[in-house]
Amino acid sequence: MRVYCETYGCTANRGDAELMLGQLAAAGHEVVTDPTKADAIILNTCAVKGTTYRRMLRRLRELRNSDGKRVIVAGCLPLIDLASIEQIGDFAGIVSCRSVGEIAEVFERMARDEQNIRILERPPCEKPTMRKLRSSKVGAIVAICEGCTSNCSYCSVKFARGKLRSFDAQSILSEVGAAINAGYREILLTAQDTAAYGLDVGTSLPDLLNSITSLEGKFRTRIGMMNPRNVGPILPELLDAYASEKIYKFLHLPVQSGDDGVLEAMLRGYTADDFMKIVDAFRERFEDLYLATDVIVGFPGEGEREFVHTCELIERVKPDKVNLTRFSPMPGTDAARMPQLNGREVARRSRLLSALCRAIGHERNKRYVGRVVEGLVIEPGKKGGYVARLSNYKPAILSNAGLGEFVDVKIIEARPTYLLGVKA
Repeated sequence: MRVYCETYGCTANRGDAELMLGQLAAAGHEVVTDPTKADAIILNTCAVKGTTYRRMLRRLRELRNSDGKRVIVAGCLPLIDLASIEQIGDFAGIVSCRSVGEIAEVFERMARDEQNIRILERPPCEKPTMRKLRSSKVGAIVAICEGCTSNCSYCSVKFARGKLRSFDAQSILSEVGAAINAGYREILLTAQDTAAYGLDVGTSLPDLLNSITSLEGKFRTRIGMMNPRNVGPILPELLDAYASEKIYKFLHLPVQSGDDGVLEAMLRGYTADDFMKIVDAFRERFEDLYLATDVIVGFPGEGEREFVHTCELIERVKPDKVNLTRFSPMPGTDAARMPQLNGREVARRSRLLSALCRAIGHERNKRYVGRVVEGLVIEPGKKGGYVARLSNYKPAILSNAGLGEFVDVKIIEARPTYLLGVKA
């Protein structure tokens, strides 16, 4: 059967897509890149926020009314809001992020003309040991754990990914080593909270990183998002692990709000000061740190004073990148039952903070103009050229380069969210 996979959401979801396609290819199915040539379409869904959640439902309606192709719903949505999927109609199959290892079984049953096949939960599988069909020739996605130790009041992903389950360190090392030996030069470690790795099995993220960076070969490792509440206890060891040249000096540390009252209502488990201390410690150790953070605007209980606290934190910390989200209530969460803010006011605050973040990002990028730095060419640019990631993961666009090359890049221009460069 010819199969096409349409994936949304985070790196972990992209990794699940690679896993599903790898299992299907091993079972003899043909993976195609053109949906019009597919017999079956997998919609690998994301439901991390309201806008994406609604987009998934719209896309399911579109596919449901398409030209008779078999549609399989996958990803987080089936465990977050199965009822809304059922309201749209029957689908050939429904799996979830907890049952991606069963995708070949779904296709086998489809071949026997079974309808409306559902496999939502199965015993956990060791994802690092499973076959993947990589979507990139340079970057290899490696899942180190699933689930988290948090219980944030606004989060629906916890319903899908569940409690923390760390994958075996040796399995992870084997996958990373195999990727390096196969020519991959970028390792993308992914999880809902990479800082939580090992808390359930008596090890830690720094221990894992030290093992990875001891592997031979020239490569870069990007560490995925970390919750500040789990960074604090491992901070000294984490800073030491980051010192390796094989680790991008990139820190994705979501703050979500600069107000402690809002953070408490979010059940985040840290204060604004905790967040800033972590950032200061990283910046003191790594001058060129690329800091990315996430902010939710308009969370229930956020008044003008609380919003100003967030703006002040952003001005103080000066992140390189801010993923800004307007709060929208998700099904089943505590925050959905809280009094909601006026939508126009939330939009106003979002515009103000977005402008501030872009201005800060532009100023930080201007510091690179004229410098010559090493970069790894990872992919073609969306508007032409090639994207190179500097040693801190900051993106620079080159007009001419070879995928997978380490090149010296002279930065010639700064934009708010990226750099322009030429091969030096």
